[in-house]
Amino acid sequence: MSRRRSLFASAVSVLMLVVLLGCGTALPTMEQDKDVQQQKQATGAPSAAAGSDNAEIDLQCAAERIRKAPAPFHWSYKKEVIGLSAVDWEADITPDSIAGTSIDSSGTRSIHATRSDSTSWNTAVLTLTGPLPASLFALVNNSSATVRASAENMNGESTIKYVIDTSRDKPADASLIRSVLGANGSVKGSAWVTRTGCPVKFVLDVEQHNNDGTVQKEHYEANVTQP
Repeated sequence: MSRRRSLFASAVSVLMLVVLLGCGTALPTMEQDKDVQQQKQATGAPSAAAGSDNAEIDLQCAAERIRKAPAPFHWSYKKEVIGLSAVDWEADITPDSIAGTSIDSSGTRSIHATRSDSTSWNTAVLTLTGPLPASLFALVNNSSATVRASAENMNGESTIKYVIDTSRDKPADASLIRSVLGANGSVKGSAWVTRTGCPVKFVLDVEQHNNDGTVQKEHYEANVTQP
């Protein structure tokens, strides 16, 4: 359990650090998540160049879109641990301001920031993007679980749809999933991304089967829509 938790935490930490620093260099891809990449090498899982249809789903691009919004848009993100917790983040984002809320069982908290105030801006970006399931996408990105389905218009943008289902994994990819999510663990869902890999929408359902026999189910959903 501790190794699985550290795996999920590591990529989120990388994402948060990159956003907070606001560096001008290119953001790393999900395959550069250290723990996941090491496990891919150990199991012989394919690299990005060998992935199914060269699928690229870049969650760090979502963080950049919020941090450097080129135009106004609405950001919606939900995370639910079935039977335990649920959080809903909503925000209207412009090049100069962020105004939104974080809603969970304890109530509603406001999110406000102006670009002129770097502290409030970085805090708001981290609040909205820190919970993104970076390590989960690292597990399936460019693997046999992820298949390019079609080109679609989603939320007013031209996107490529990818369908994710680890039940169709090839042996090397399946071994990695089992090592992280347990023998019967799974990841299923869909992602709609721009041609540069930026998510416009994604829906993801995850099952983690623990050694003690318990099963944890999680649901993730995000949308980028026009105001």
